[in-house]
Amino acid sequence: MTTSARTSRRRSTDAEADAHTDADADTDPDTDADTDTDPDTDADTDTDAATVAVAETVADTVTDADADTDTVTDADADTVTDADADADTDPAADPDAVADAATDPAADPATDPGTNAGSPVSSTPMHPVLLAALLTLAPPAPIATVAERTDYRGTATHAETMQLLEAIADRSPRMTLLEIGRTFEDRSIPMAVIADPPVTDAAAAHADERLVVLAFGNIHAGEVCGKEALTRLARELAFDAEPLLEHLIVLLVPILNGDGNDRMAPENRPGQVGPELGMGERPNAQGLDLNRDWVKLEAPETRALVRVLTEWDPDLTIDTHTTNGSYHCYTLTYAAPLNPSGHAPSIAFVRDTLLPEVTRRMRDRTGYDSFFYGNFDRAQETWSTYSAQPRFGGPYRGLRGQMSVLSEAYAYASYRDRVLATHAFVREILGVLVERRVEVARLEERARLETIEAGRRPQPTDIVGLRHTLAAFPEPVVLRGWVMEDVDGERRPQPTTEPREYRVVHRGRFEMTLGVPRPLGYLIPAGHDAIIENLTAHGVRIESPPPGSLLVQPAEIIGVHRSPRPFQGHRLATLDVRFDRIRETRRHPPGTRYVPTAQPLGTLAVYLLEPQSEDGLVAWGLFDEALEVGRVFPVMRVVGLPR
Repeated sequence: MTTSARTSRRRSTDAEADAHTDADADTDPDTDADTDTDPDTDADTDTDAATVAVAETVADTVTDADADTDTVTDADADTVTDADADADTDPAADPDAVADAATDPAADPATDPGTNAGSPVSSTPMHPVLLAALLTLAPPAPIATVAERTDYRGTATHAETMQLLEAIADRSPRMTLLEIGRTFEDRSIPMAVIADPPVTDAAAAHADERLVVLAFGNIHAGEVCGKEALTRLARELAFDAEPLLEHLIVLLVPILNGDGNDRMAPENRPGQVGPELGMGERPNAQGLDLNRDWVKLEAPETRALVRVLTEWDPDLTIDTHTTNGSYHCYTLTYAAPLNPSGHAPSIAFVRDTLLPEVTRRMRDRTGYDSFFYGNFDRAQETWSTYSAQPRFGGPYRGLRGQMSVLSEAYAYASYRDRVLATHAFVREILGVLVERRVEVARLEERARLETIEAGRRPQPTDIVGLRHTLAAFPEPVVLRGWVMEDVDGERRPQPTTEPREYRVVHRGRFEMTLGVPRPLGYLIPAGHDAIIENLTAHGVRIESPPPGSLLVQPAEIIGVHRSPRPFQGHRLATLDVRFDRIRETRRHPPGTRYVPTAQPLGTLAVYLLEPQSEDGLVAWGLFDEALEVGRVFPVMRVVGLPR
């Protein structure tokens, strides 16, 4: 969408919402600005052998770069993987890392009624009155979700999901069912657009005053609670009296990875509690982890969702997962965008205002407790988040300047509780967004305008981070977990049924270790079609070079480092470069293209194109033919115009 169209919609947002009270911004001392988290989780069996090795060492907070992980290093190193660190495997330190296959999925009886996650492996059911209230509107049998029809023993196939969405769309004028793309095996990727009055395309949404919210599920097809929660939400929004739709246009993509979804087997996630009839597998049909594909965009599923981000430009995106790893007492954990190069005020709003308020409301209304995503180290002394690299969806959307929330339901909670907690979490987010719609709209518009202005008049103090290290918040936090004990035959301590509070260091933020001043733009020579195609898929604007002379800053490659083993089909690369003196260029060879940073995706363009970026296009092999020590990096920074 054009900036002018977005500005028009933002400025016409309901004025009465300006009167929302400051009380809405109060933060919970347990989940305030000093808390934002995510590493060592996921019960999916990953096909990557290095990932399996990670599952055996889920320990020690975030895994070490030398252990071939692709995100955060261990407690001893306390840094994000470095330029010369191995980044070729899947981290135990991410929001969906492989589960410990040795965990016992049997659910012990809950021993502490005040503990929302119940026992270590099965959460306490919701308060009976609250649960009854949520289930009051019993849907007609044809519209019930598969989870509901099977009493939470099963989950929907792709065909069953499509049938349910089509049945809702056929009966409700509020819902338009679109196809946003096809999977690798040619299954439809559906998106439900729910609005009252209805909206049928992105152009109509841009002309509307309402906020646009996107929620998607099943990017990892073994993590099915989001799929079931979002189809249930689609039914409610389509049929029930719904004041939310006065101010929201809701986009729901419940089944992104349809191919992985239909490879169902009960053993696909051995550490996860249910559904007992089976669940899908983590990768798509190409064998790719879609939540590592946001930079390289090799999968049709990821490309389809990025088109939605570009065409619909949602005000906030919710990515629903199931996690695993550390044992704790939270039915759901969450994260805001983690890369500090994103729009700081927007990230702060999600982390410090939205998520604490959602935490309070969900706890009060359902009994489910939640906290910022993270994992304990082996000693239960630190709580560490996942990576700030944009191969992950949350950091990627942050670099686009878009608000985003990661949702991670607790794999050891019952399947029913995971679905209901995810459903409640998304609904509470929608409610807070309605109340704060003017603030959200202004922040989104501010992110666009400030990014454009930063590229139009670059300042030497405007540094875009390319590499980051995990860092602790100044104050410790108190987390609710379990007394742990060593058990014969287990690789790591196992939880008892005795709850315990842990006062821990919260490593939930990142600090820049390497950055560059934002340039005016980048010159890309002819012959780099893969770069142009990738940038176009991201929605980055590409132009002909400006007429006349330009001041450019070439970079000489002085070091090339590659991971010893492939990760997601690539031996990841990092470069060391030496920037030469700024010089004037008057001629641009035929076929040269120009990427200005004065655009809404200007920060993302910097991160993707800079040669020293730890997770840009260099890392994923798009410049491989040009990576030779002594050569000039083919993309040149444009740093100014001659005086």
